[in-house]
Amino acid sequence: MFLTKLALKNLIRHRHRTLITACIIAAAAFFYLLFDSLIVGMTEMSYETLIDYETGHLQIVDRDYWEEEEKLPLEDLLPLRDLVALPEVDGELGRSPELNFPARLSNGINELPVIGKGIIPEELMRVFPLKDKFVAGSMFALGEYKAVMGKRLADLLDLQVGDFITLLVRDKNETFNTIEAEIAGLIHTINPNVNQNVVYVPLDIAGQALAAQDEASKMIIRLKDKDKAVAAARKLEAALPGTIGAYPWSELEAVTLAGAKNAGIMVMTTILLFIAAIAIINTVILAALERMGEIGMMKAMGLQEKEIIYLFVTESVGIGVLGGLVGILLGLIGVGLLVRIGIDWSALMDIDMSSFGIPVLGKMYGVWNPAAFLMIFSFGIVVSLLASIVPAYWAAAKDPIEAIDYR
Repeated sequence: MFLTKLALKNLIRHRHRTLITACIIAAAAFFYLLFDSLIVGMTEMSYETLIDYETGHLQIVDRDYWEEEEKLPLEDLLPLRDLVALPEVDGELGRSPELNFPARLSNGINELPVIGKGIIPEELMRVFPLKDKFVAGSMFALGEYKAVMGKRLADLLDLQVGDFITLLVRDKNETFNTIEAEIAGLIHTINPNVNQNVVYVPLDIAGQALAAQDEASKMIIRLKDKDKAVAAARKLEAALPGTIGAYPWSELEAVTLAGAKNAGIMVMTTILLFIAAIAIINTVILAALERMGEIGMMKAMGLQEKEIIYLFVTESVGIGVLGGLVGILLGLIGVGLLVRIGIDWSALMDIDMSSFGIPVLGKMYGVWNPAAFLMIFSFGIVVSLLASIVPAYWAAAKDPIEAIDYR
């Protein structure tokens, strides 16, 4: 008990060193909690953005098509009658067939490569929340030679509602064809890919131009609960022919890629945390060197090596606890602001986060992650403890006279 009280007194007596080390720990904890909250929030927003505007919760696809999906092939398509006959999934909110194809969008002067999507409007709106995302015009109907695209894509080609566009496509027979359409509506979502790369056209018009009448690339299904997607996919696969697969959102390449990019950011944040750990270790070692004379006096007065080591370790753990508590307090404030207010990178620094591979536009919000608070508090204590052991053993093992005269 005496040594513990002495250690606590030393924290106050050497208050400048205590504050410096505690501030390093607190700063490391604070910034880690902020970045962790933001990264986890970005990951969740990335998933939700992809689910809400591109992938849905489940996709029914031919297995051969799945292997070549990135190329948007027109082989291995599924007959619409088979897709319509699929059994309903538990918790299903809607399903929408898509006929995806590569195209070149032309306004008569310039052209851009785009992804064409043949869709059934009413069914698409039940799967993807596009109804309130129209900034001009409205959705078309089946049979109309009309199109809907992102406002950003329209701006690139100086297009407006009512203008006519041409989609240059290649059909299943490798024959060039065109889809002439009037722009019925412009949308703007938090998904940059939809805003600048996608053009929606009626499924029947797309099928006619691509020689793929009554066929679709996939069926996209939306569920009430995304966590039930894996179980629903396994149950649905049991009722499907062997050539057709049911893929939950978590297995889709776009979702996996978004998670990998955000995991990469987390790795960089962890590296910053270890840099802070090195700073803590350096500060503790310097403190031991500065107190060599004091250590020699304690040994001369009869303190054993294990008691000196205990004294050093207790002081370091105390600093770790102090720094950890301050860091957590600051983290609670910072994360609370991220959760409630969020952060708009584009407004702060004119940065489009989609250019960094993060499929989200607009504000980004943090999330509460209690495990991160516990982890960072433990991190501060453990690093302080480990940092003190080696210099404490080294200092305690010195001869008292050598320690007193140490320079």
